[in-house]
Amino acid sequence: NNVANLILNRPPVNSLSLEMCTEISNALKELEAKKEIQAVILRSSNPAILSAGLDLTELYNPNKERFEQFWTSFQQVFLDLYGSRLAVIGAIEGHAPAAGCMLAMACDYRIMAASDGDKFGTIGLNEAQFGIAAPPWLGQLMIRTIGFRQAEEALTLGTLYSPEAALDIGLVDKLVHKDMVLGTSQDVAAKFAKIPPQARVASKMLARKEYLDELIMSRDSDTSHARDFICSDVVQAGLGKYLASLKRK
Repeated sequence: NNVANLILNRPPVNSLSLEMCTEISNALKELEAKKEIQAVILRSSNPAILSAGLDLTELYNPNKERFEQFWTSFQQVFLDLYGSRLAVIGAIEGHAPAAGCMLAMACDYRIMAASDGDKFGTIGLNEAQFGIAAPPWLGQLMIRTIGFRQAEEALTLGTLYSPEAALDIGLVDKLVHKDMVLGTSQDVAAKFAKIPPQARVASKMLARKEYLDELIMSRDSDTSHARDFICSDVVQAGLGKYLASLKRK
């Protein structure tokens, strides 16, 4: 009874728009306000994908005011998940590319569906493949999660990892059969929820508070940097081509 579910449900692929980011943050805050809740499972209504990442229509030919609101909401989702008093368990039944990978890395523990023959989900920060780069705070999260050299190469190439490769480098913590992801997530969440909350939260903040504070202090400059980078001619041209290719599929 002290474990909740936060289910992403923005068809078809749970892409993160301004409104979606705001809803995730609001839902998490509502759960945190319930004192009996100690853990939450972050999962998708679509087992094929946790989230495809940022809604690229927020990035292509953006309105300046809306872009700044959008980017602030994206930062906030990370701050709320990464700094939550709740133990956040990521249940990854399918793919988790780009900002979908961010959602997973912000969790306390990540469970992913193992490969089933030639069918498997992938996970990673693949922004480089469509001409953009992860923001500094997200790139640094990748470095902290999988190590400097591995992350440097992955960020440069936009690598998407198979479940087994992701487990090998520490990008996920456990692999199970796809039919067991949610059940295993429930078991792991219950395990985290049994730890006295004052000890669990204090331990979490020992590892994370420094990085939360860094982003909080640099939010305006991070937003300005993101706006200038995304609005550059070369990035806009690349996004246009990528969006056009998606429409042809």
